Amino acid sequence: MKSIREIENILKNRNPGTIGKHKFFSVAIPLVETEEGLSLLFEVRASRLKTQPGDICFPGGNIEEGESPAQCALREMEEEIGISASEVNVIGQFDTLYGFSGYTLYTFVTELDRKLLEKIRINEDEVAEVFTVPVEFFIKNSPENYDVEVVSKVEDFPYEKTGISPDYNWRKGVNILPLYRYKDKIIWGITARMAKWLVEKVIV
Repeated sequence: MKSIREIENILKNRNPGTIGKHKFFSVAIPLVETEEGLSLLFEVRASRLKTQPGDICFPGGNIEEGESPAQCALREMEEEIGISASEVNVIGQFDTLYGFSGYTLYTFVTELDRKLLEKIRINEDEVAEVFTVPVEFFIKNSPENYDVEVVSKVEDFPYEKTGISPDYNWRKGVNILPLYRYKDKIIWGITARMAKWLVEKVIV
């Protein structure tokens, strides 16, 4: 067993982590000037993907060991649509989303030159297509909002050993799911939350 001083030394030289299983993700939120004005660039996830196939999202993914959230967002953008980090202007880090299912999502607002849209080369294993939506659309249109209750599913818990009543009031949460309909595209869930939050907190 370590002494208090040894424990103190370990903590001084240790980067804080998370207790239990947790995942970290990072996305780029690309802004680009188009013929329709300032716009957001979105991806449609490939139908062959195991998670969220066909969903609309921003470029991003799982943070790998040794890289920063910003590096992850730019790496994923290059892997998914072929735009390298050297071609992207990172305007700044935006707000962080903490998910109810044990994940943290970092967001970075980026600027893409309009000419880069012609250089996009999608990775068909991950992306089906890309498209842009004028920011004005999110300003003028409110989303449909759906609140999904998140409850704890508790099975085989030894209530009698802990002295906790079987009708114990386990924590609950709410997953906010906004939904936008833009032409033939449905932008919903986390991606819609990020777009809505960015417009409300920074752009308007």
